[in-house]
Order: sequence, then C-alpha cells, then structure tokens
Amino acid sequence: MRQTLAHPDQLQSPLEIIRAALRDAATAPTVFDALDVTGDALRRLAELARAEVRHG
Repeated sequence: MRQTLAHPDQLQSPLEIIRAALRDAATAPTVFDALDVTGDALRRLAELARAEVRHG
C-alpha cells in the first residue's frame, strides 16, 4: 500500500487529507488497501475536529 500522507507531526489541512486519501484509494492495489487509506483519513479528520473543539 502506498502511503503519501504526512507524518503525524506535520500538519495538513482537511482538504489535503481528503485529496491524498482519494488519490491513494483510487490507485490502491486492492479494495482492502483502499479501505485502509480512507479509514486512516477519516481517523485523522476526526482527530483534527476534536483538536479544534478542545482549542475553540
């Protein structure tokens, strides 16, 4: 599976996370790899949303 997402210490905007996930899922070798990519992106977006709520 190809991973082009940034390291956890690098900040990405939600749009960048979504674009990378769509690109990587579309070119993933298997449907399971595509699901892993999209699941990871959803997790990262949820973490961003929680951080925004905490920091208002």
